[in-house]
Amino acid sequence: MSRALGAAFLNHQVEQLEKSVAGPGTANWRDRRTPDAWHRSDPKRRSPRMQKREVDGDLEINAERQKRKDESKPQKNADVVVVDASVLVHALPQVKKWCREGRDEVLIVPLEALNTLDLLKKGTSTLAQRARAASRILEAQVGTNPRIRVQRDDAFVPWDSIFTEQGQGSGAPEWVRRTICCARWEVEHAGDATDSKKPSGDTKDAAQSPHVVLAILSQAPELHSEALALPSAPVSASPVPLPAPQANRHEPRASGVLISQWATKAHLPVIEIAPPATHSGGDVPQSGRRSGEMRRPADEERGKRGGPPGGHGGRGRRNSRGGGAVGRPGSSGGTGLVERPPAVMAMMEMVAQPSRVVRVLARGEKLEPDS
Repeated sequence: MSRALGAAFLNHQVEQLEKSVAGPGTANWRDRRTPDAWHRSDPKRRSPRMQKREVDGDLEINAERQKRKDESKPQKNADVVVVDASVLVHALPQVKKWCREGRDEVLIVPLEALNTLDLLKKGTSTLAQRARAASRILEAQVGTNPRIRVQRDDAFVPWDSIFTEQGQGSGAPEWVRRTICCARWEVEHAGDATDSKKPSGDTKDAAQSPHVVLAILSQAPELHSEALALPSAPVSASPVPLPAPQANRHEPRASGVLISQWATKAHLPVIEIAPPATHSGGDVPQSGRRSGEMRRPADEERGKRGGPPGGHGGRGRRNSRGGGAVGRPGSSGGTGLVERPPAVMAMMEMVAQPSRVVRVLARGEKLEPDS
């Protein structure tokens, strides 16, 4: 009897569970579809007014996306840019911007600009460092970036064809003539390469020739003053005199002044590139200043720690009577941490005199002058 009752109870529970699972309120909420949503998803059930409103909304969204895309696209300076050596040396960030993906400018590097970089990159001056940086950028871009090209050997026009009047083109250096002749050739033959790439039936832009400009520096830098000016910081007390900095005689090649003058005379389209802003002298620490000069005086530090202002703050060797620290005889409190020997001091005084010539070995030993 108990088994029959248990089986009947289990059957009743199974029936109740089946009814509860098959009910309308137990379906997955993701599969539920309201009548309004069903009417909206079916295009046949929607009214023409609703369909027109949705189409207009899609058109507005697409127009807004296209507008934002056009605004974010960088503005093109020209179709072809002939880069002068002054821009390569002093406005290298602008050259890097032209080399980025998404830009449309074609850069032409004249052969004379490469010669200028080779002449300027020797040495340790700021001008030499910038020339070496420009050479590295060109080595990385030329050959891999199809928009960065070097002037061909035959891509120039004669100088006499630019200045037909006698004596009008005289006085220009040879390196100026080669750069101007390269830019003139690019202006006259800019449409040849683009026309060959266009299909024969495309006549929309056939009459519009590419815009070619010569990129030069807007203002001449003053690197020679940096090399020849007297240092404002105290001269480092070194027993070996350092060579005096000298200005590079090829520095006018990277100023862009002569190129700008002769480009105006040759009626070439020019775009002026401003050099990047440099830090002021107050923000950048001076190169001749040592790290110890920025520290606080020793007396002030000892006063804060509670030590005697004239002594060594309890450190160092003391005598048997408990007095202060024993210093070197003849030394004063204002000297540096390391006292130079008398021989080195005498040699420094001799070096300070410009009329005396002192020869010194690498390890600091003095050589007697030949008699």
